[in-house]
Amino acid sequence: MLPIHKETHWVYKTAQITRIIWFVFHLLFLVIYSANQPFLWLLMPMFFAAFLIPQWSGTKIDSFGVKHYSFLELIFSGLFLIIGCYLLGEYSSFLALPALCAGIYSRQGKERWILWAGFSIVPFLAFLAIGIDHLGLGVIEGLFFFAIGTAVSKVLEAEKKTQILLEENQRQNQLLEEYAKQIEKVTLLEERDRLARDLHDTIGHTYTSVIMGLDAAAFLMETSPNKAKEQVERLSAVMRKSLDEIRSHIHQISPNEEREELASQLKHIADEFALHTKTEIHFEHETRESVNISSQGTIALIRCLQESLTNAIRHGHATEIHITLKGLASYVVLTIKDNGIGISEINYGFGLNGMKERLESLQGSMTIESRLNEGTVITCLLPINRLRGGE
Repeated sequence: MLPIHKETHWVYKTAQITRIIWFVFHLLFLVIYSANQPFLWLLMPMFFAAFLIPQWSGTKIDSFGVKHYSFLELIFSGLFLIIGCYLLGEYSSFLALPALCAGIYSRQGKERWILWAGFSIVPFLAFLAIGIDHLGLGVIEGLFFFAIGTAVSKVLEAEKKTQILLEENQRQNQLLEEYAKQIEKVTLLEERDRLARDLHDTIGHTYTSVIMGLDAAAFLMETSPNKAKEQVERLSAVMRKSLDEIRSHIHQISPNEEREELASQLKHIADEFALHTKTEIHFEHETRESVNISSQGTIALIRCLQESLTNAIRHGHATEIHITLKGLASYVVLTIKDNGIGISEINYGFGLNGMKERLESLQGSMTIESRLNEGTVITCLLPINRLRGGE
């Protein structure tokens, strides 16, 4: 066995301390009750050999004494028990604690089976050799404690395996979290790149047209002022339309790094949409607790809200829209209900398919309920993690 200060588990430390106390007790017994016996000179060297050799036979985990402690313990302690019983002629429980320690330190596999075989064969051979009836009780008691030690050893082995599995599981979870963060960053970058391309294409095309139109208007101002005025009015309309498109793209930019609460972001989008379209929009947030979802989940719900609001006005001709955000135990639910003309058959075009695919990619779902002249209800559902008490 390893020295006490190198053992990491309290069970091994306790076993060693108990073993030392056990040997000290039997040393006192030998000194007090066998001091006048002529065979004491033989028992004392064997006693110290049984005590010292297994206990301090190595200080490194790969040393011979540490690797084969259980064998050394049973060999020397068992030999002392056999000779002691023979010389004293009476029962001794000396083997109990050494056998318990041997069982605790035993290793699964061949070693443990050899120890069991030794306990079964050696005492029988010793009995045949010296014929001491009291030997049997001491060996049976040692065998019983060895079984207890083996059971403790199996518990420690299971605990060690569980600890290894927990550490591996934690390591895998950390890797998964790192991968998820990397995927989230890549997704955000792709989203920003797409929006950047959209803005570039929209602004570049519009500005080119406007610049060329202004050049033409400047040329017409001297020759045909009326046509120049018409040209400027057309360019003004183009710029207004372009400004609306730019605002639309800006509203689609992913949330900033401050991680504003989801409810605040959705309400801000709804308020701006109501301001620009003169639509009556009611927003309700039916939870007082913070809702924690990933940036991808936030983007998905923002896109769903934007697409739903646009469809409600463009296709449903709605004048009133009710938006509800609910934070349940494991999900966040966003519901958009309008009073538009409704539809009899739901056709998943580019916008609705995009909403559905975004949600399903995050293990979410989307349902649409609509009837003619009864409006439309869109329900978006996403898994969440809850933060309680401001955690």
